[in-house]
Amino acid sequence: MFNFKSSGIKVDDIKFKETDPESKIRPIGIKTPLEPGRGRTELYKMHDDPLEVVADNLRNLVQTNMGERLGRFDIGCNFKAILFDRNAQNESDYQNSAITSLNEQVKKYLPLVSIDDVSFSPVEKIDYTDRSSLSKVEVKIVFSVARLRRFRNKLEVILYNGG
Repeated sequence: MFNFKSSGIKVDDIKFKETDPESKIRPIGIKTPLEPGRGRTELYKMHDDPLEVVADNLRNLVQTNMGERLGRFDIGCNFKAILFDRNAQNESDYQNSAITSLNEQVKKYLPLVSIDDVSFSPVEKIDYTDRSSLSKVEVKIVFSVARLRRFRNKLEVILYNGG
């Protein structure tokens, strides 16, 4: 006769019960910029909403320039180079090349995302003693993620150039 009393712990044992209601939410991706996580449960703060992950990835794609990413030199919208030439080009030319670059990169690296609208707003420099940048452009992107049934989401990115 075999005795199985010491062969393991039952699933309904108290040590397997979740007491923290927040522990049922599973993290999906790391938030950027990196911030320390909560206590012992996370090393870095994490996203728990899929749309936040997509928006964060889109923002990182827009802010990355070609050659900045090690091992993936072709990732990024290259807005720094495009916006640096905006004074030399017609305003619609640099916007069209930036939108084309954005659409190509999103199609290649974030195929779930569809770009609905993009607008560029150059911001005038009021304080000329500030030498942090030569120009500042606000990029507003309206995007949709059909698989998540989330439409007309807005993302705003501020790009500094020349500094």
